[in-house]
Amino acid sequence: MREIIETENLVLRQLKDKDAMALSKYGSNFDIARMTGSFPHPFPLISAEFKIMHLRSMHERGLAYPYAITENGSDEMIGIMDLCRKSDEDTLEIGYWIAEPAWGKGYASEAGQAILAEADASLKPKKVIAGAFTDNPASHRVLEKMGFMPTGKTEMYFSMARMEKADSALFEREAVSIMNGG
Repeated sequence: MREIIETENLVLRQLKDKDAMALSKYGSNFDIARMTGSFPHPFPLISAEFKIMHLRSMHERGLAYPYAITENGSDEMIGIMDLCRKSDEDTLEIGYWIAEPAWGKGYASEAGQAILAEADASLKPKKVIAGAFTDNPASHRVLEKMGFMPTGKTEMYFSMARMEKADSALFEREAVSIMNGG
């Protein structure tokens, strides 16, 4: 996977230590935190620094491909788009969040399509999976724009911000080569 992925409106780049400030600031928004599994609420700077160190460690081991999402012309992180897996044999899973000031601009779909195209070209996954809390219809629409289909299955998934499990809908996307009959 390339270090930098550019789209029409965005630059996806590797995470930097300084991104912890934006992660703490935007991740402390309960409307964002409650839709993730791993964001505490509030999201203190020390936790954001640890999260970035953890994501970079996963990247170094080939288990995650996290990208800071920035708008063209700005280096401030406004979200993260990530592909991850627990082991080399596991299916890649996509995860993401976007800062509230950037909502409604199509950035999650744009960033997701870019990282998936990069993964299809370099990692060649057979499929990619995703989960989104059932009370997050905006994320369901984003996943569908990225080519994911609902599996019809749900599971209870823990959200640190909610401090409880909540129903999560499961999605999957077959590789482009499979979708195109290749």
